[in-house]
Amino acid sequence: MLKNRMSFRVAFCGILAALMTVIMLVGPLIPTMTYVAPAAAGVFLIPVVWDFGGKAGGLLYAAVALLVFFLAPDKEAALCFVLLFGWYPVARPKLQHIRQKPVRLVVKLALFNAALLAIYALLLFVFVMPDLQQEAQSWTALLLVAFFVLGNISFLLYDVVLGRIADLYVRRLRPKLFRRGL
Repeated sequence: MLKNRMSFRVAFCGILAALMTVIMLVGPLIPTMTYVAPAAAGVFLIPVVWDFGGKAGGLLYAAVALLVFFLAPDKEAALCFVLLFGWYPVARPKLQHIRQKPVRLVVKLALFNAALLAIYALLLFVFVMPDLQQEAQSWTALLLVAFFVLGNISFLLYDVVLGRIADLYVRRLRPKLFRRGL
């Protein structure tokens, strides 16, 4: 079987790691891509998790996260990948096994909000970004609530899109990529 050969797995994951790293290094050069690039890079974990399992997906995430964390010029985008959009596509299949939809939704939103708080705490207090600190001084309670509500809605949309992309991969792209051996 083609997908079981270790050399194929390593090459496939290497190509995806390179693609994800390029997206993370080049994407945030366009100002609006700070959040889109990490989300787009995370999508490329779907084939690895689907075909090689969560451990392989976790290893690919870890490798790309290390590269991105040290090489990416935009630390906000790097932290978004490392703390949210990188691990979430690996964890999502396990979260989907939670049978009760309301519980599953609460768990996903709790993970998202914890990651979001960690990202901005690190940006404000560890990496000390003066522009962000100056901007944060003008934030009002209403603005923060709006930020979190819109963030949660965006995350839920991202979750739906990940599911649709995974379905698209399984039904359309996977059979074309692996005509022999699967």
